[in-house]
Amino acid sequence: MKLFLCSAFSFALACLQCGGLPERSYIPPKEGELLSVQDLGPLYSSYTELLSKYVQQGSVSYEGMCKDPLLEKVMNGFRSVDARTIETREDGLAFWINAYNAFTLDVICLGYPVESINDLHGAGGLYTSTALGQTVWKIHKFPIGHETYTLDQIEHEILRPHYNDYRIHAGIVCASISCPLLRNEAFVSQRIDEQLDEQMKEFMASSIRNRIDSSSRTIYLSRIFKWFSQDFVKKNESLMAVLWKYLPESWVLELKDLETVNKEWSIEYLPYDWSLNGQ
Repeated sequence: MKLFLCSAFSFALACLQCGGLPERSYIPPKEGELLSVQDLGPLYSSYTELLSKYVQQGSVSYEGMCKDPLLEKVMNGFRSVDARTIETREDGLAFWINAYNAFTLDVICLGYPVESINDLHGAGGLYTSTALGQTVWKIHKFPIGHETYTLDQIEHEILRPHYNDYRIHAGIVCASISCPLLRNEAFVSQRIDEQLDEQMKEFMASSIRNRIDSSSRTIYLSRIFKWFSQDFVKKNESLMAVLWKYLPESWVLELKDLETVNKEWSIEYLPYDWSLNGQ
């Protein structure tokens, strides 16, 4: 047993050295050449062009997108942004959600073809890599302006604590089937609240991500609502009370009201499908 544990540990350590992704060659612009967040209209237009070309109902045609020179043009744009120029909540939400999703697409393309983003972790799989702090979300760094970030930093150190908006979880997409549907346009500050509300409604209406079973009186919800329950539910609130305004009409007709839900329905969380959200 001792020999087995040592061998397993040695294998895990070795995987830390073999699971990396190739680095992009990138020379950041000079200080005066960085893009202001207030001037990202052309970048967001290019990003929307890319998304509208390769994303349909949340599914991504990675084979075509990863070969398209427009992807690198878009990524160079995000790499050239000076995040210090963010002035408003709306600008910040739109930029960081767009950046998270764009760099996730780029990560997939760096490792493509893959069957799951879990194929790109640094220690051989999701559970081992999570235990060793070697997931792709933690170890893969990319530049924005003169700083480097990981996907974990954007989600857990910027978006969640600074913007305190649970709808973020319907906006950022981890390139997996059980994630919310990837929007086929860029988020923009002028419509960010409208877009995030639409994302929540689309996510709740997707039967492979959330559904109800009338026969068993069970509400099956995405595991995202369990993992990030503290983001959705505050004191003296129920999760269903928070989600009620985003539910499909067919749900509301079946559930009737929150009092009935609390008395007669139970909530369970669906398994998470990490398969690639590809076409």
